[in-house]
Amino acid sequence: MAKAIMIQGTMSNSGKTFVTAGLCRVFKQDGYKVAPFKSQNMALNSYITKEGLEIGRAQAMQAEAAMIEPTHWMNPILLKPTSSMGSQVIVNGEVYDNLSAQEYYKMKDNLAPEVMKAFNHLSEENDIIVIEGAGSPAEINLAENDIVNMGMAKMADAPVILVADIDRGGVFASAYGTIKLLPVEDQERFCGIVINKFRGDVDILKPGLTMLEDLTGKPVLGVIPMEKIDVDDEDSLSDRLNQKTITEGIDVAVIRLPHISNFTDFSVFELIDGVSLRYVTDKKELGDPDLILLPGTKNTMGDMEWLIESGLEGAIIRAARTTRVIGICGGFQLLGKEMHDPDGVEHGGDMRGLGLLDTKTIFKEAKTRTRIHGHISEEHNIYNLDNLSVEGYEIHMGTTENLGEAIPMITLEDGRTDAYMTKDGRVWGSYLHGIFDNEDLVFALVQDIMKEKGINPAENHLSIAEYKEIQYNKLADLIRNSLDMDAVYKALFGEKEEVVRCGGKKDDTSGKGLVHIYCGDGKGKTSAAIGLAVRAAGSGLKVLFTRFLKNESSGELAILDDISQIKVLHLEKSYGFFKNLSEEKKQEVRETYLQLWRAIELEILTGRYNVLVIDEFMAAYKYDLIPKEEAIEFLEKKPKELEIVLTGRNPDEKLVELADYVSEIKKVKHPFDQGIYARKGIEY
Repeated sequence: MAKAIMIQGTMSNSGKTFVTAGLCRVFKQDGYKVAPFKSQNMALNSYITKEGLEIGRAQAMQAEAAMIEPTHWMNPILLKPTSSMGSQVIVNGEVYDNLSAQEYYKMKDNLAPEVMKAFNHLSEENDIIVIEGAGSPAEINLAENDIVNMGMAKMADAPVILVADIDRGGVFASAYGTIKLLPVEDQERFCGIVINKFRGDVDILKPGLTMLEDLTGKPVLGVIPMEKIDVDDEDSLSDRLNQKTITEGIDVAVIRLPHISNFTDFSVFELIDGVSLRYVTDKKELGDPDLILLPGTKNTMGDMEWLIESGLEGAIIRAARTTRVIGICGGFQLLGKEMHDPDGVEHGGDMRGLGLLDTKTIFKEAKTRTRIHGHISEEHNIYNLDNLSVEGYEIHMGTTENLGEAIPMITLEDGRTDAYMTKDGRVWGSYLHGIFDNEDLVFALVQDIMKEKGINPAENHLSIAEYKEIQYNKLADLIRNSLDMDAVYKALFGEKEEVVRCGGKKDDTSGKGLVHIYCGDGKGKTSAAIGLAVRAAGSGLKVLFTRFLKNESSGELAILDDISQIKVLHLEKSYGFFKNLSEEKKQEVRETYLQLWRAIELEILTGRYNVLVIDEFMAAYKYDLIPKEEAIEFLEKKPKELEIVLTGRNPDEKLVELADYVSEIKKVKHPFDQGIYARKGIEY
């Protein structure tokens, strides 16, 4: 069974989600199987798992940080507010009911078995569970039947770290008050306090920290500085929603609907040079943007009423004469001419939409929840993207139909039409959350706008997946450098921590990736390296598998390419024995090998890999096909946690000296000596 540690906060937006994600990545880097868990989440940003079940988007992000697939076990209860007094209640990924706050409070104790069922499932599959609380444990009016803060800590028998936000002020009072308002038995569960979002010189803070420790009897485990790290946020308290600045280039305006959901759909625009993203709540703020984005909403018809009352309806319609408008999910529904809710699923009755698409939406009780692929219809070729594949996930109640003049834009793999657009393609909508994570689509859209404005389109080579990995690793570094990780591990494992800890900052060897060499004249060097790569991938580690000398026809690449945890880099063709080549060919080989070496260096710089395999490294090194001094420096100064595997005959003495493992595979007998040449599937 897994060990559990819980992260609670003095208030909402104190940094619980952030710290939980960071610890997930730290524990993963240290060699543990780790999973996030939040028993009850109130969020409009949600995510659909591979099983078609709905969880909070924050837990999906934390699962990414832990380098595992998100599952519904990580968030057994999700509350999606539909009004100031009620929420849609989702249990184990499926809609349970729409309940008022009082109705839910009366029945939530009955959900404790479902919470523990989910927790126990994760516990059986992992070494560590990082539990996130909700709001504050000091909401004493909600303490009875609590299943998300101290109630959850008791059920999981988890020590608790309290996170306090110093940026908002009153950090000492909030930390002290949170602890002291609780019963003594709950106070004893706190293993320490973390001060979050600090700006300035920590030495000035130290006297206060000492006094806080004396007053509470709890150690301060660390002070986390305010640092910009880009991971997905929780809902309406996100600082993203306060962005108002317009910079030179493309102005993208997101309409901040009262029931806005899944605004993380648009975060990618913030990463593109020459694009500014801002959130608009008033018609005066709208101005003259180059692109208007309508996000998802948990109450489409209610938010349409708000658009009408605020005057934004008219402002958006007028802007659409010259401005592009795109809607996702609820925003897609808003773009249409008609909305009908005969069964009172959302609002009841009939209502007009913005009328920018010739569509109507009929709301239904059945909720569509699925992850799905599709392609942009070839005949329309929007942004010159010929039959581009797209993917995302759907979370919506209702269907949207063509009234006649809308143009089908995306065909899904199950045959459904997902998206519609105007004839000129300047207004379109889709149900696919995550559609802008399709890099070709978002860059083509941005470049199309830039060309229209007379701006020279920038070359963007952004990989969203790689960008996320860089951010998670930055977050892990921040957590390691800020917290007393020895104390955290001790809280988890007790005095046995010295034995069970696999990595981190304990000593010079903990958390250190080692260097392997497989050498010798016997068969099996590459096979051993591939075996290690597969083992690492099976344990959730990210592997970069690279090879010199051999081309893409080697049989193992067909398998390695299918393993999501492994990325393969290799030469496009083989050249034969180097010593037999002409001088012209030798120069071509040198240039080709150098390009591959540079590609390896760039991939490792992303910080996303745990293991690097360089097959047939020794030959490339021997013939100076890669810069020897650079190679040695690379091995000497490699990322601490990176495991490196090198193969090939006759390693240089310097390489042997640098290696931690040297395994010689010696030929005793080989069929080649009997005239039996390499056989497909066995030798290659």
